[in-house]
Amino acid sequence: MTMDANADDDGTLNELENSENRQNNVEEDYSEENTDETSVSTESTFDLTLPATHSYLGHNLEELRGRTILDDGVYVNLPLLAKKSVMLFPGQTLPMTVFDAQTIDMIRTCIENDRTLGIVCLGYNKMVSIGTTAEIYECMYDPEQGFRLKAKGRQRFKILGVIIQGSDKITAQVQVLPEITLGPPFLDDRLTSLNHLRTHPRTEEEFKKQERVENLDAVVTPWPGWVYRQYDPLRLSLKIRQRLHFIESRGSSIPEEPADLSFWVAQNLVLDDNERIALLNYDCAISRLQREIKYLEEDKIFVCSNCDSYIGRQSHMFPMSKEGPQGTYCNSAGIIHETVTLYHAQGLTLSGSPPSLEYTWFPGYAWTIAMCSHCYVHMGWKFTAVQNNLKPKAFWGLTRKSFKSKKK
Repeated sequence: MTMDANADDDGTLNELENSENRQNNVEEDYSEENTDETSVSTESTFDLTLPATHSYLGHNLEELRGRTILDDGVYVNLPLLAKKSVMLFPGQTLPMTVFDAQTIDMIRTCIENDRTLGIVCLGYNKMVSIGTTAEIYECMYDPEQGFRLKAKGRQRFKILGVIIQGSDKITAQVQVLPEITLGPPFLDDRLTSLNHLRTHPRTEEEFKKQERVENLDAVVTPWPGWVYRQYDPLRLSLKIRQRLHFIESRGSSIPEEPADLSFWVAQNLVLDDNERIALLNYDCAISRLQREIKYLEEDKIFVCSNCDSYIGRQSHMFPMSKEGPQGTYCNSAGIIHETVTLYHAQGLTLSGSPPSLEYTWFPGYAWTIAMCSHCYVHMGWKFTAVQNNLKPKAFWGLTRKSFKSKKK
């Protein structure tokens, strides 16, 4: 049995028709869940670096050395991979297993050149016009296991024209988009006489102490100090990190640099494709952070994308990988899943199959397919520890496309 190799297409399993497997704890009115969470622990003894290695692809992948950075604004031809509801952000890891001959030939040609290809999201009726370059850093070909590779998101690009050569071979003329970095809001209008009072604030208390200095700087500008503070990337980053403390306190390493943080948040928040596309379109971390703060203003609830049944809430997210609570993984059939880990979920029912360790994304945990208890679409998996010393004993890994966030 492979990890959701078949359930991904129709979202149902025959054995789920057995009513004995159904759970009765779905709350259709989105009210506070009444299930007992006292037994749920977020204490972890699991090595969070393991999922980021994607060891299920095998340990014999060849490491490719060097790094390719394209000049901002340059026009290049890129081989494209269009994946349904899969969007890559700079800094994000993309694992893949490829079986079809055309794509394998394209990847081989890519490796022989600069190891860079373009990843774009395939929408419901068209290809998204913006994407991210992916640089392959590990790969291996096996006739039985396909072409296995790991790539890292590098730079955003805009598609100018597409050339389709066969059903799976696509190239495009693209323009590499620059990442605009803006300095502090008062950089050009600072009063030299106040320089001895300036610090490099990192905490909320330190930022408040600097507000008096900023208010004096603002006297010689058209706007008051509070307006400029809305465009301070360091302040925005602090607000984001404060709202994500519930994730950072559970072991995830959240970037501090504003641009890296803005991409990390876009990757890890439960957002629909349109919201992620909007974030990828921004050319400045300040704009992305401002929009992301709005997404984090309240603890949203999660509901099934198909029937709106209650599943959980944003604060139930927790990291089982150093890269964050949402990771991109692929199964043995080559299907890519953007998967969010939660320590608590409800309204789900498990298949009758025994837990499996085959191709597990989290070493030491066996997986069981999980479905929505109301509409029986595939939601993800329940992962259960097979070693007594592993904590948490169990958690949920749900695919991003299977559920959505909603205000209470």
